[in-house]
Amino acid sequence: MNVGVAGLRFGMSWAQIFDAYDETDLIAVCDLDGEKRDRAREQLGVESHYESFDDLLDDDRIDSIAIFTPAPLHAEQSIRSIQAGKHVLCAVPAVLQMDEARSLVEVVSRSDRVYMMAENWVYEPALVRAQELYEEGALGQIYYAEAEYYHGVEALRRHPDGSPTWRNSLHPLLYPTHGTSPYLHMTRDSFTEAMAFAASGRAEFADGYETDWIQTAMFRTESGGLFRLSNSFQNVQRMSHFLSFHGDEGSFETGRFSEARTVCHYSRGGDKELIREVCEHTDLPQFGDGLGRGHGKTSMQIVLNFVSSIRTGTQPSVDLMLALDMTLPGIAGVQSVHSGNWETVPDPRTWV
Repeated sequence: MNVGVAGLRFGMSWAQIFDAYDETDLIAVCDLDGEKRDRAREQLGVESHYESFDDLLDDDRIDSIAIFTPAPLHAEQSIRSIQAGKHVLCAVPAVLQMDEARSLVEVVSRSDRVYMMAENWVYEPALVRAQELYEEGALGQIYYAEAEYYHGVEALRRHPDGSPTWRNSLHPLLYPTHGTSPYLHMTRDSFTEAMAFAASGRAEFADGYETDWIQTAMFRTESGGLFRLSNSFQNVQRMSHFLSFHGDEGSFETGRFSEARTVCHYSRGGDKELIREVCEHTDLPQFGDGLGRGHGKTSMQIVLNFVSSIRTGTQPSVDLMLALDMTLPGIAGVQSVHSGNWETVPDPRTWV
C-alpha cells in the first residue's frame, strides 16, 4: 500500500513507521517547510516531496494519506483526500466545528474509502488493561468517569517571526479526544449533553494567549452516567494525563504524569482491595526499536489497525462515527462555555 504523509513536524515519526512496515511503502511526504521535506528525503529516501497538499492529492500512486497537519486543516484535508479516492488516517481532533463534522460524514458515507482517527490513548497499556477489566465485568456499569489533560504548549504558540500559531487561540475543549476516547472506546456509550466552564490566571502571565487557560466540562451519557473532562494548554505543571472510571462493581484509575500510560490502580468484582499494576505494550516484532517518537508503540498499533482495516474491509478501531463521538462533545462544551447552558451533543449517525 502506497502512503503519503502530510505534515512533518508531528508526522515525521509516523513517516518512519510507514517506511519501516513491510506492508506499506512511504512514497511521498508533504510540508510547507523545505527543510523538513529535505530531512525526510535524506533520512528515509522518500521518492516524492511536495510543498502543496494539492500536489500530494494529485499523485495517483498514493493509496492512503496520513494527515498530521495543524488541527484547523484536518476536516478539509480529510474531505478532499476521501474525494480524491484516498484512504485517510487523520491526527486528532477530527474536526473543530459542527458543520465540518456534517460535511465529513456526508463525504465518507458516500465513499468506500477508510477513514480512521489516530487516537493513541485507546492503545496505551493502562487503558488496554481498563478495557480488559470492563469486558470481564469486573467494573460493572460505569456511572461516573473523569479525565484530565494538561499540556502546556507555550513553545508551540508562536512562529519564529513571533506571529501566533493556531495553538495560541485553540479552545482547550476542542482537543478532547485524549480524555474522551478511552471511555467511549471501552463502553461504546455516548455523550448527549455538555455543560462547561472556564477560568484563567493573570493575563500578564499569558504572553498574548488568546483563550481560556482551562476549560472543564460535565457530560451526561446515553447510559445515564456523568463524565468530567478538564483540559488546559496553559499551566505551570508539566504535562499530565489522568483517567478514572467508577463502576458499581469496581473502580479504575491511571497513574499521573509519566505513570499515566503504564500504571493503574483498580478494584474489581465488589472487592474494596486496591490493586496496583504496571502494564506493558504488546510486543510488535514488525517494527524496530526507537520508532514512534513520543507516542511510541501506540503509533505502531494504529498503523497496524489502519492497514488491516483496509486489507480486510473491516472498520478501524476508531472509525469516523467513533471519532466524532470523541470529538463533538468538546465542541458542544465550548458552546456551553459561551452560552452558559446545557448544550446538546449531536449523534453523527443521524446525519447519514
